[in-house]
Amino acid sequence: MNGESRAWRTIPNLLTAARILLIAPFAWLCIRGYDSSALILLFIAGLTDTLDGTLARALKQRSKFGRLADPLADKLLTTAAFLALSLFRTSRPAIPLWLAIAVISRDVLILAGALLVYALTRSASFEPHIFGKANTFIELALIVVVLASSRLQFLSHFVRALYILLVVSLLLSAIDYAVQGVRMIRQSRSGAGELKPLRG
Repeated sequence: MNGESRAWRTIPNLLTAARILLIAPFAWLCIRGYDSSALILLFIAGLTDTLDGTLARALKQRSKFGRLADPLADKLLTTAAFLALSLFRTSRPAIPLWLAIAVISRDVLILAGALLVYALTRSASFEPHIFGKANTFIELALIVVVLASSRLQFLSHFVRALYILLVVSLLLSAIDYAVQGVRMIRQSRSGAGELKPLRG
């Protein structure tokens, strides 16, 4: 991709690495029931996510490492949260195991599809459309509500609605990525030249 550097030791990439390092203590806090502290770490992680992209553009420090590591860090964080809040919670607000399995299965399928597309086209130009962005937002909203509802019990009334929204967004975003993958394969086989990111 034009304008990308191969160097990985940049401020945005260090912020991404910091976000990855926060995953283990965040999961531990969720499991142990220190929900307020877990929320603080989640907020810090979200802040690093916002800053790394902003700084990468402002300082012109976009890199191939950052393009791959940034979404990976996000997925690792949400996966750890869903596992911790579904498998290891006792007598506290929790996420149903079936929903955690659905979230992780969708991510695994998208990763497998992306690897297949890359093997066939040598392109990794997937773009997060509105469905993918909405799915990420709903996942994070559910994590926040579950953690916060241990103190603010009225938030528990919103949990079921978030379950429904999340299931719908999982399906729509998975279909969206599948459509992108099929287009990329067709474009590659038709000899259309260098594949450009597909935008909605």
